[in-house]
Amino acid sequence: MKKDKDGAKTGKRLNMLWALLAVTLVLFAVYRLVVMLVDEGKLPGVWYTVIMWTYMACGCALLLAVVILQRGFSNKTLQLTDLDNSMSAEEKTAYIESDTKRKRAAKVLLIPLTAILFVFIFEIIELYYLPTVTDWIKGLSQ
Repeated sequence: MKKDKDGAKTGKRLNMLWALLAVTLVLFAVYRLVVMLVDEGKLPGVWYTVIMWTYMACGCALLLAVVILQRGFSNKTLQLTDLDNSMSAEEKTAYIESDTKRKRAAKVLLIPLTAILFVFIFEIIELYYLPTVTDWIKGLSQ
C-alpha cells in the first residue's frame, strides 16, 4: 500500500471514505423512504417526527460516545513521560495501549455520526435552498 506524507496508509483512508459513503447512502435512503411514504399517505405523519428524533438521538449518543472515548476532544498521542510518575511502567504502557484502542474505536464511531450530519445537511438544503434554486432556474428558462 502507498503511504502519504503523514505516514498513514492511503488504503485505510480510502476504506473509511467508502464506509462513510455507504453508511450515508443507507441512512439517507431510509430517511427519504420514510418521508416519501408519509407524503404519499402510506404512513401516518408521526413517522416523520419519529425518524427525525431517532436520527437526532443516535447522533447525540454517537457524539457523546466519541467524546468519552477520546477523553474529550484531544487528539494528542500520549507518551510515557506525559503520565504521572506514581504509575509503574506496566501501568503506563497499559494506559497508552488502552488510549490507542479507545481512539481507534472513536474513529470508527465518527463514520455514522458524520453520515447522520450529512443526512441533516441534505435535508436542510432540500427544504430551504432547493425550492429557491428551482424557481430561479424556471425563471431563467421563461
